[in-house]
Amino acid sequence: MESVDRVDIRVMGPGKAVRRLLGLVAFVGLAGCAVSDPTLYYTLGQPVLRAAESPGSAPASGNSATGTAGIGVGPVIVPVYLERSQIVTRTATDQVELAMFHRWAEPLRDGIARVLAEEIGARVPTDRILIYPWRGVVARTLQYQVVVAVVRFDGRPGSDITLDTRWRILGTNGDELTFKRSTVVEPVTGAGYEPMVAAMTRALLTLGQQIAAEIRAMQH
Repeated sequence: MESVDRVDIRVMGPGKAVRRLLGLVAFVGLAGCAVSDPTLYYTLGQPVLRAAESPGSAPASGNSATGTAGIGVGPVIVPVYLERSQIVTRTATDQVELAMFHRWAEPLRDGIARVLAEEIGARVPTDRILIYPWRGVVARTLQYQVVVAVVRFDGRPGSDITLDTRWRILGTNGDELTFKRSTVVEPVTGAGYEPMVAAMTRALLTLGQQIAAEIRAMQH
């Protein structure tokens, strides 16, 4: 037994033990790097980013007045270059860049539809507003359907963003009630991606105000 003990001590001598300990420390360090994720995720439409009331715009309806008109928002169609989780920035007239560590927390088309629905619902006196897709009998309850095709929705951090859209409002039978194009340019009020996302939200709120104004005009 004693000889076995001495053999074990010689095999696991101080030098080898130190090397194994250093290897273990290095492995733990690499494992820590592997699980660390520097990616930041963003959403559109935070309440604190809500656009200020513009002169002549109708106030938000709140809960004091509701109507019976059903309004559906969607589908929202985005160009292929925006169909990705990375935030897209424009570096030149015909060049864009994908932000590796700054991404959307949801598909961009879903975020656009959600913000527009919230803004339209706040400015048209109705509590019946739906986001595409809807099915069956629900579709027959809609008096207005807002279809949005995004042509461009990008910009430069620290500069401005451009929201260029073509949008239609359809009636109960799917007939086109109006077709318009809106281009909104919104300044980015700081450096980095957070002010850029805030500017994108403000641009969507402006578009939502324009659509809501069109629906209110149809109701008169």
